[in-house]
Amino acid sequence: MGHHTTEYNPFSTTGQSIDTMNAKDRSSSSFSIATFSALGLAFIAFKKWEQRRRRCRDVRDGLLADGNASGSINNYISVRGQALLTPTQPYIMDYLKCLQDQCDPHSNPQGYIPLCVAENKLIIEHFASRLMQVETAYRAFSESIVYCYNNSLGLPGTREAVAYFLTKHFLFPEERNLSFQEALHWIRPEYIAIGSGAASLVSHLAMSLADPGDAVLIPAPYYAAFDADVKIFAGCVTIPVHSADPTIGPSAKDLESAAVLAEAKGLRVRILLITNPNNPLGTIYPPTVIKSAIDWARSRSMHTIVDEVYALGCHEELGSGFESVVRILKNDLGNDVHHLWALSKDFGASGFRIGTLYTQNNHLLSSLANLNIFTSVSHPMQMILSEVLTDDNFIYQFLDNAREKIRYSYYFCTKRLDEMVIPYVNAKAGIFVYADFSALLPSQTPEGEAQFASLLLDAAHIIMTPGQSQKDLKPGMFRICYCFVSLDVLEIAMNRLDRLVGKIRRWHWDNLNSDSLTDIL
Repeated sequence: MGHHTTEYNPFSTTGQSIDTMNAKDRSSSSFSIATFSALGLAFIAFKKWEQRRRRCRDVRDGLLADGNASGSINNYISVRGQALLTPTQPYIMDYLKCLQDQCDPHSNPQGYIPLCVAENKLIIEHFASRLMQVETAYRAFSESIVYCYNNSLGLPGTREAVAYFLTKHFLFPEERNLSFQEALHWIRPEYIAIGSGAASLVSHLAMSLADPGDAVLIPAPYYAAFDADVKIFAGCVTIPVHSADPTIGPSAKDLESAAVLAEAKGLRVRILLITNPNNPLGTIYPPTVIKSAIDWARSRSMHTIVDEVYALGCHEELGSGFESVVRILKNDLGNDVHHLWALSKDFGASGFRIGTLYTQNNHLLSSLANLNIFTSVSHPMQMILSEVLTDDNFIYQFLDNAREKIRYSYYFCTKRLDEMVIPYVNAKAGIFVYADFSALLPSQTPEGEAQFASLLLDAAHIIMTPGQSQKDLKPGMFRICYCFVSLDVLEIAMNRLDRLVGKIRRWHWDNLNSDSLTDIL
């Protein structure tokens, strides 16, 4: 093809036939054919692109989500993305269904009642009243530091506030008059990291302390989302640690058995993750159990993460038996023990996405400084956090009020369970009760537990956290999160549950039908 194409109009040959064209014209004519061919190919390519775009949109809208439509899902999402398609918790879809039609005692008394989420909605109003003060909002936006980049581990003043708070409520809870400077002498702010929730920090810890395929030991039953927290980014594997009496906590023998089992599968055991007070049991591990577990982990050169997000929700303020790992170890965490806390439970503010980490491992903090770039807490929220955590008068009053509300709902819930003759674990902390419905199952199997959960949802419009998702070996264990709803809604839920229990005992599973299940709602 020549360089004279600019002289030729491909849309006009001025009436000349190809045979009478000179060489120059024939060259230009050849270009015109090539141009039309190129345009045609471009048009075809455009149509194919448009088809792909529509199909990607269809996938986004769920039209190809069942995998039965033509085309491979690999065209629309990566292998890593496909691994994330499964909900992190198996009952999450039922929970979302409940949220679309929630029970209201007056406007929707037959609506759904979700009792599967560990959130304390009873204390939100009290906490909100403190945050909505004009001075608090002013401070959140008045200082230039909130508008600029800063240390991804947290603003200096916020890390100081967290250190102060942890010293007063975890290390020396009996020392209410401890001054700000005295507190910072014990827990140093440079050992504090702030992240977007406890889940984010657990994920970052797994990333920094373990390699893909490494095992994380967790005493069972345990919080269902831990599986996703250590797997999604870090690629770690959870190994439940089963004990003869889970309410007491794991012994060194229990931990060793679980570790040997993991190693038999070719896994390197790297982390021990403990939640104290325990979720879902609501029990408190004795200090001797915590110390023994840490000693065992250290004998294997492992790291121990101690999650204490329910620490300030003990049903009794002092003398409840809870002792923070910070106090148990006399504030000497070393490089291998890492303490977690968050606003999500004790302050009913899971939506704030604020978690705290206390670690004395400087290399770990340097690693987290890079990871936290992607999950930092906004600076205005950090300013609010620092103001609230150092407001001693409010904090002590708020926590006393929160414990009173928790106790009242707990006693109401367990009283009704007693009336139904449903066994449960006596809780000393937390915002849930772990109940045993195994005698009501159609079979003592995971399938029987799932059948009961489905009946509970369909007939009574209630959802509770099933034990199977919490790695409980005994089918029929369910966690009831009684603080997720108001007392009047909780009463409706317990009335429905009472009627359903009565129907199952009277009719048995073989005779349960639409007629026998009437009058539950």
